[in-house]
Amino acid sequence: MTYQVTNESTQHGYNTPFGYFTPHRLPTIPGQTLTDIFGDLARQLYPTGRAWYMPKGGVFDNLHKSINLSFVRLVNDCDLTIDSLFPDNVNFDEKDASLWEYRLGLTTNTNLSLEVRKQAILRKMAYPNNIRPRQSKSYIESQLRLAGFDVYVHENLKPYQTPANIVSLSLSNSQHGGDSQHGGGFQHGSSSFDVIANEAVVNESYSVGVGNLWATFFIGGENLGDFATIEQSRLIEFKELVLKLKPAHLVVFTFLNYV
Repeated sequence: MTYQVTNESTQHGYNTPFGYFTPHRLPTIPGQTLTDIFGDLARQLYPTGRAWYMPKGGVFDNLHKSINLSFVRLVNDCDLTIDSLFPDNVNFDEKDASLWEYRLGLTTNTNLSLEVRKQAILRKMAYPNNIRPRQSKSYIESQLRLAGFDVYVHENLKPYQTPANIVSLSLSNSQHGGDSQHGGGFQHGSSSFDVIANEAVVNESYSVGVGNLWATFFIGGENLGDFATIEQSRLIEFKELVLKLKPAHLVVFTFLNYV
């Protein structure tokens, strides 16, 4: 007769087979507390004689409940320690997020929801080192979009172009009017395009030079020359993430509006 595993089965039960489907823990009952579990374990360890009888609610049982308080605190502290190590549970709070952002070199932005910050920490834990395939166009774009930035990455291919060339080409096929308008962060001209080269600062001063356009690429809207929109409060976070993702020798021209 094949043994049937039930809620009462344990790996130490009488005639219980060992194997993949054998429970390796004390079966739990709905509503059972840690104090109850430790009390039941203590009953199993005592001899079966009348002198060791331990009815629930009795003096002997209450003595164990007092002793077990230390074990319960230990288990709870262990659970909290484990929960604070991985941002995959409800007990991972904002203090844990700030600590892991500091450890991993991430930007701490308290304006973001805790879930968004936890996702950023998980991504950093999953990809901790700089590996060359992770510096590809598709990887940089995917990581920026996963971080909540609705942007696209475009390579600067031959014949190499400047942002001003791209915008002038885009404007030659478009017109202004109707419901279109220019916001505070929308500007035209080669001098108005922000670059990301070495620092996560607003309006970084860096000259690429026409002869070095091979070492540039673009971040903006879905089509090359389109502007993307990001939150002004996340600008530094965006630049720091780009600096972490891009190859060190490349410079980024951005087509961005800030709101």
